[in-house]
Amino acid sequence: MRHIILCLLVLLLSSTLAYGDSIPCQFQMRDGRIRKGKVFCPEKFNKKALVIIVNHRQQKVEEAQFLYSYLVDKLLADGISCCFFDNRPLHSEDSTSLTTLFDMADDASDVYNSLKKNKTFKKFKMGFIGTSESGGSALISASSVAKPSFLIQLVTNVEPQDKKDHQIFTLYNNPVWTAAFTDISTALSLPFFKQSVSYFPNASMGISFHEYSAMYQIMIDDMKHSRIGDKEDYAKRLYNKYEGSIKSHRELFAPLITHFLGKQMEEDYLAPRMWYNAKPYYKKVKCPILFLSGYHDYNVLCSTNIVEFEKTMHENGNKNYTSVIVDATHNLMDFGVERRIMHGGDGEIDRSKQHQIMDAISEWLRRNVN
Repeated sequence: MRHIILCLLVLLLSSTLAYGDSIPCQFQMRDGRIRKGKVFCPEKFNKKALVIIVNHRQQKVEEAQFLYSYLVDKLLADGISCCFFDNRPLHSEDSTSLTTLFDMADDASDVYNSLKKNKTFKKFKMGFIGTSESGGSALISASSVAKPSFLIQLVTNVEPQDKKDHQIFTLYNNPVWTAAFTDISTALSLPFFKQSVSYFPNASMGISFHEYSAMYQIMIDDMKHSRIGDKEDYAKRLYNKYEGSIKSHRELFAPLITHFLGKQMEEDYLAPRMWYNAKPYYKKVKCPILFLSGYHDYNVLCSTNIVEFEKTMHENGNKNYTSVIVDATHNLMDFGVERRIMHGGDGEIDRSKQHQIMDAISEWLRRNVN
């Protein structure tokens, strides 16, 4: 797997450099440190425009370069430069401090300000692009710097995450999990259960969906307000609360809850994302905005967020935006393709849908930097 990834990165860099030059850069960050990065510039037809790729806190810069490789090639061919920069560690040197989407926004803002002080790039039109959580970071960055030229947000939240996590976790994202706590008949009614049927647990606890739903809401609220503390102790207290509703396999309850809390709290650090609200930041952004939402996205709900985005634009009197719904999932792929990736299957992955989406982004950007 490592060999395959390295080969892909080599192909990425060779295809990108076919359209232009790679300029090593050093960026002055607000904490006094220097962060390294690269600006990929077109060889000709340079439009003096530059896209800053906002980091996701869980990705290395090499992953971001690969994920955006097709779009970067398109932009370079259109005369638009692209900037990548090294990411900070997910775990801070201070173990009490966690890297959040706000840190990613600070970093992207510092890169923007450094580039504006660079004699090569200071007259370029610059803006930000971010996907999923880094789309929120891109918005925060655009709201905090002077005169960004554009903002591109892909499959990102407008509503605070805690307002939609309950629906996602109980209905869309975890059908097998729901089956384990409730029963098979409840799970069969969920959108993705048929695709996950091979993973159905051998045991179900028989909790009613109503109580299961209420339990999830309690956990979300407690995570949001940092009331969990010791995860195993919290799972035992939750078990005591719902013991009377568990019909069988009581021994599974506490370990499953502990596992869930460990994943959410130690890997994803949900709390900052849960109370982050995009709307105040939109008030400060006057540049053109492209907001793209995936119709089959069950991580960032499409209809909820695109409606809130357009409502926010109307409330702010901002008409300089484009909102788009694409027939794709959170990973901006065809729905059937992503299921095949998640559950295995033979054959080459068809990325044509993803490329069509990137083509549309490139076209929008080309129109808005002239």
